[in-house]
Amino acid sequence: MKLGVLTDIHLCPPGSPPDGWHNPHQFETVAERLERAMAWLAARGVDQVAVLGDLSHMGDAASLRAVVDILGASGLQTWVLPGNHDLVPDPVALATAVADAGHDHVRLLDGAAIPFGPTWQVAGLVMVRAETGGFRADPEPEMDAWGERPTVLLAHYPVLSIRDDAAAANLKYAGDLANGEPQADALRQRPAPTLIVHGHLHIRHATASGSALQASCGAQVESLFEVTVVDLGGWDDGRVSWQATAIQDIWPGVNPALSDPTQSWRWSGSAWTPDRFATGFP
Repeated sequence: MKLGVLTDIHLCPPGSPPDGWHNPHQFETVAERLERAMAWLAARGVDQVAVLGDLSHMGDAASLRAVVDILGASGLQTWVLPGNHDLVPDPVALATAVADAGHDHVRLLDGAAIPFGPTWQVAGLVMVRAETGGFRADPEPEMDAWGERPTVLLAHYPVLSIRDDAAAANLKYAGDLANGEPQADALRQRPAPTLIVHGHLHIRHATASGSALQASCGAQVESLFEVTVVDLGGWDDGRVSWQATAIQDIWPGVNPALSDPTQSWRWSGSAWTPDRFATGFP
């Protein structure tokens, strides 16, 4: 089973002022890049695509609808989650855009676990604005309902904080969930393995702690302009792999890559360990 991952698209209305994070946001080419990314994923035969939030930059209805229509035009089965940019000013704007567009193969992911192949299941980490600022997971993941099945948790924010690694690399850090640490502790202690896949930080990174393995994916709107393919097909050997690929030439500037683009990790039954760093990818 292969899962294509895109995140931090940041489509915005024409004439929006320039912006950036690690590098300048390439707003004028967002739609074209998204179409190219979806075609690239289709050519690689992914079973599902996950779009992990910040489809829009301003949270406006027109931008959200435009992104949903591009996803729908690809014909690929696609899950979407809102990011912090999509939840302000209207927390249901993305849900409305998905419903109004009417693409049967584009679905808003919630916290319920969905089977993904014979072994794995997929759940979304839903979030809302926190009373103290920022965002928090709400409702919290129903990990008891996941049982002992390996689970991919799709999220916008990281669950395992990588703040210290970002600081060591002199990279900006866009923040963690207000209640992220309790979620991280529960995932570390879960008897079954969890693969967390997220965006938000515009950083490529890989880390593991206890039963939790986390893949941080680069953004579409700025370098690294990445698409990530997660391959769960090696699970007979307890292995998961993923590869991040730039969908266009990377602009000179800050390099927010803190891990190799090709990763392979193995589950021992109690912990994750790096398996190998391959030069190729099936």
